[in-house]
Amino acid sequence: MENAKHNKKSFGLFLGEPSSEQLNQFFYLHEKDIKLIENIRRPATKLGFAVYLGSLRFLGTFISDIASVPEIVLNYMAEQLNINPREIVNYNRKQTRYQHAKLIKDNYNYKDFYQPEIEDYLTNWLLNRALYTTESFDMLFDMLLKKCLDEKIILPGITVFSRFITSIVDKTEDILYQKLILIPSEEDTIQLLRLLELIEERDYGATINLDILRKPLMDDSRKEITRGFERLKKFQTISTENWKMESIPEGRIKLLADYTFKTKAHLIQRMSEQKKLALLVAFVYVYKRKAMDEQILAISNFFETIFRHAKNKESKERLRTLKDLDRAALTLSDIVELIMDSSDETKNFRQSILEKYPEESISDALSQVKQLVRNEHEPIAIAELLKSYRKFKRFIPEILETLSLEHTQYGDDSIRIWEMIKTRYPKPVTYNMFLSLEGIFPKKWSYYIHKNPEQSNKCVIIAGIELLIKSLKRHDIYISQSNLYKNPMDFLLNEQTWEKQRSVLVEQLNLSGSAEKMRASLTRDLELSYTEALNRWPLSKMARIEDNNQLIISRLQKNYERKEDKEFKLRMLQLLPKIDLADLLLEVNQRLNLMVSFNHLSDKETRMKNLDISLLAVLLSESCNIGFSPVSKEGIESLKYDRLVYVNHHYVRMDTLSTANQKIIDAHRKLSTSLVWGNGHMASDNGIRYITPQRSLYSKSNPKYFGHGRGITFYNFVSDQYIGFHGMVVSGTLRDSLYLLEGFLNQPSALTPKQIMTDTAGYSDMIFGLFGLLGFQFSPRIANTKGTKLWRIDTEANYGELNEISQNKINVELICRHWEDILRVAGSLKSGRVNATELTKSLQRNGQPTSLGKAITEYGKVYKTKHQLRYISDEIYARQILEQLNKGEARHALCRSIFYGRKGKLYQTYYDGMEEQLNALGLVTNAIIYWNSVYLEKVFEQMAREGYDCSEEMIRRQSPLIHEHINFVGKYTFRYEEGLSEGELRPLNIKKE
Repeated sequence: MENAKHNKKSFGLFLGEPSSEQLNQFFYLHEKDIKLIENIRRPATKLGFAVYLGSLRFLGTFISDIASVPEIVLNYMAEQLNINPREIVNYNRKQTRYQHAKLIKDNYNYKDFYQPEIEDYLTNWLLNRALYTTESFDMLFDMLLKKCLDEKIILPGITVFSRFITSIVDKTEDILYQKLILIPSEEDTIQLLRLLELIEERDYGATINLDILRKPLMDDSRKEITRGFERLKKFQTISTENWKMESIPEGRIKLLADYTFKTKAHLIQRMSEQKKLALLVAFVYVYKRKAMDEQILAISNFFETIFRHAKNKESKERLRTLKDLDRAALTLSDIVELIMDSSDETKNFRQSILEKYPEESISDALSQVKQLVRNEHEPIAIAELLKSYRKFKRFIPEILETLSLEHTQYGDDSIRIWEMIKTRYPKPVTYNMFLSLEGIFPKKWSYYIHKNPEQSNKCVIIAGIELLIKSLKRHDIYISQSNLYKNPMDFLLNEQTWEKQRSVLVEQLNLSGSAEKMRASLTRDLELSYTEALNRWPLSKMARIEDNNQLIISRLQKNYERKEDKEFKLRMLQLLPKIDLADLLLEVNQRLNLMVSFNHLSDKETRMKNLDISLLAVLLSESCNIGFSPVSKEGIESLKYDRLVYVNHHYVRMDTLSTANQKIIDAHRKLSTSLVWGNGHMASDNGIRYITPQRSLYSKSNPKYFGHGRGITFYNFVSDQYIGFHGMVVSGTLRDSLYLLEGFLNQPSALTPKQIMTDTAGYSDMIFGLFGLLGFQFSPRIANTKGTKLWRIDTEANYGELNEISQNKINVELICRHWEDILRVAGSLKSGRVNATELTKSLQRNGQPTSLGKAITEYGKVYKTKHQLRYISDEIYARQILEQLNKGEARHALCRSIFYGRKGKLYQTYYDGMEEQLNALGLVTNAIIYWNSVYLEKVFEQMAREGYDCSEEMIRRQSPLIHEHINFVGKYTFRYEEGLSEGELRPLNIKKE
C-alpha cells in the first residue's frame, strides 16, 4: 500500500527495491502458489507467473512492464523455484499474461474494479465516507486504495481511479448542497442572498454585506465593540436557532463555512444559485456563534478593564494616605490603652483622654480611619466606577437587544436584575425598585445604595454588568447561540443515550459501574499506595516530617554534567552536518512527502507547479516570524510574493498543519533513538508566552511575563520523545489547568500518552479527579516545601510515620451519592460530547465547586494522595517528572531560536492567525527534531566506531533539540539536492576540528 500511495502518478510501478520484510510478506511463494506453478511447463512462464502474482500482491495491480521489476525481486522468486532469473526475458507473450491474470483471479478471488457490482459497492462505501467525514481528496484516495488492497480489488489506472474519487466528491457536494438549501425558511433565504449585494456606502472597508459579517473583531475598543454589535444584529436577522442541522455532519458544515470565510466575494457571486446559497447557510450557521463569542469576549474585556482600573486607583489612593492612617491609628491605640489601664478604676476616662488629646484631634483621627479602612460590607472602588457610568450605559441597549440570556439555578439572581433593567430601560431604576430585590445584590452594592439612594440606577446597572460577566464565565448564565458561552451541562449525554451507551463507556473507562465497588476499589488502591510509600520511606530523601507534623518536600539535587558527557556532546555536534533551515525543510519533505498534506481550501486538485517550494517558503517565513519579503524572489515563479500570500491564505490551515505534523510524529516515533528517549506513554504540558505589540482581542496584560504590554500563551504538549503533538492559543496567562484536559483529549496525533506531567501551577484536585476518571495518570511537580496534605479513606488505619500528617478524611459518601452523574460526566468527556475547559468552569461557583464538582474533587483527592505518596518516597519518579518538564522547557528554547524575527514578538491580531502561525512554528520545530534524530542515529554509529560509549544510557542523556549546527538567519534558497531523493543522508563531518 505504501508503494502505491507514494506513486500517485501511476499505479503498477516499483518505487525502488522492496525491503526484506516486504519480500517475505508479498513475494514468498506458499504451498498453494507452488502447486499452481507446477502445472505450468516452461521455466520462463513459471517465473513470469510467480512475478505476476507477487507484484499484484505488492502493487495492487498487474505490472505492466516486466522489465521494471527490481532484480532483488526476480532473484528472490527465482531462487524459490530453482530457476535462472534470466529466464524472465522470455516471458513476453501478451496472451500468456492474459491467461495468467485470469488464472490468478479465479484462484485467489481477485475482482476487477470495473465490474458493475464492485463499482456500485465502492461507490456506496466511498459516498458514505465522503458525506459523513471531513476527509480530504488525498485521504479518500488513501482509504479507497487501502480498501481495494484489503478486499483484493484490482486497481485500475491512476486516471480512472482519481476520476472515480472526483465523481464521488462532486456527488457528495451536490447532496450536501441540496440538504443545506432546504434548511432555511423562505424569509431566511432572502436575507442570505442579500449578503452578496453591494453596499451603497463602504462600511468598515466592506463592499458587500457578507464582508461586514466576515471581518472579526480586532480588539476590545469602543469602536470595535460598536461594530461588533452591528455585525451581530445583521447575523440575527437570520433565524439560525430554528434550523434543523442534525442530519449534516458538523465537520462538513465547518469546512464549507471556512471556505466561505476565506474565499473572495466575487468568486462566490459567480457560483450557481444552489452552491452559493449552501455556502451562505453553512457560513452563517457557524460564524454567527463565533461572532457572539467574540462580542461577549470584547465587552467582558472592556468592562473588566474599567473594574480593574477603579480598584487600582483606589489601592494607590489608600497607599498614598497610609501615613495619615498610621497617625490616626496610633492616636486611637493610645486612647484604647488609657481606657484599658485598670490601675485606677475610679479614673475619669474621658477627662484623662481629653487631657492628652484635644477633642478635635480625636474626631479627625476617627474620621480618617473611617475614610480609609474598609470592612466586609463596604464597597470597593464604587465611587470610581460611578465616574465611568457613561461607559457602562453606552452598551446597555445593545446588550438588551442582542444577548438572549438563559440561566441555571445559580444565575437566577443575576437574571432577575437584568429583567428589572430590561423592563425599566431607558427609564431609571428607582430606589424602591432596588429595595424589592435588595436581597440578591452583593452586600457592597446594597451598602452603597442605602447610603446614596440617588445613585440607585447607576449602581444597579454597574452591578448588573459585573454579575453578568462573572455569571457568563461560570456558565450560570449562558447563551445557546454561542460556542464558548453555552451551557456545557446541556451537552452531557442525555438520559436515553446514556442508558444505551453506559455499559460500553464504563468498560472503556475501566471504571466500576457500582458505587460500592468503586468505594472498595478506591480504598484498596489508596491502602496499597500508603503501604508502598511506607516501605520506601526509610531510604527516601525526598521528604521529611518536622516536629509540628508538617511534611517538608526536599528539592531535587541537580545532576551535574560529567566530563565524558561534555566530550561526547562536543564530538556529536562536530559530526552533525551544518545546514540552513531551508535545506533542512527540503530534505525532510523529500523523506516524508509532507507537502501533500496541504490541500487547497476548496479541496480541488491544484495546477500550480512547484507548490511544495511555495509551501516550504511560507512555513519558514511564518515560523521565523520574518514575513514573506526575505524569502520571496520575483524572478522565481514559486517564490513570488503574491503567490506566497495566496498559498498561505488557501493552503496553510489548522487541519493541513495538523496532518503534516502527524506524518512527522509517526516517522519520528519509529526511529531507534526515539525509542531510547521514551516510549511515547509520557507527556508534559507547558505554555510559552509571546508579547503582542498590536492590540488584540485575545491578548491580555500580565506584568510578570509581558511587562507593560500584552500577550498570549501558546499552550503545548510534548511527548517523552521530545516531539510536540498538540498546541492551542490561550488569552493572556489564564490558569493552565483549565486548558490541560481539553488539550489532552483533543490532541489529534497517533501518540497515546497515559501519564501527563505538569508544573505546580497546572493542577487542582478537580483536575486530578477528571484525569483519574478518564484513565490517565496525572503527575504534577510538587514545588511547595511545606504544608503538603495527605488524605485518607479509612479513619482507623495506622500509617506509621505518615499517620499524623494524613488525618484529612476523603468524603467517600459524597462520591457515592453522585457516582452515576460522575460516570455520565466521564462518559461525555470520553465520547467528545462536551468541552472539558468549559465543563471545569461550570463545576465551580465563585472559586468553590458545585455539589457535583465537590464529589469529583473528593474523587481527585484519592489520585492526588497516591501521586504525593509516590513523589515523597520515590526519587526516581520525582526526577522523571522533572526531566520531562525540562524537555518541554528545552523545546521552548528551540522555538524561541527559530522565532527570531521582530524580536520574537507576535504581530498577529486575530485568533486564527495566531493559531496558524504558532502551529506552523510547531511543525518546523518538529521537522528539526526529526532531522536531528535521523542524523544522530548515523552520528552514534560513527562515534561507536571511534570508541565512544554509545550505550542506551549515554544516548538517553542526549537531545534532538540541539540547533547550533542549523542556520536560521539570512540564507533562504529552496533547491532540492538530487542526491538525497532516494533517502540518502548527507555526509557527516568526520574530520575532527
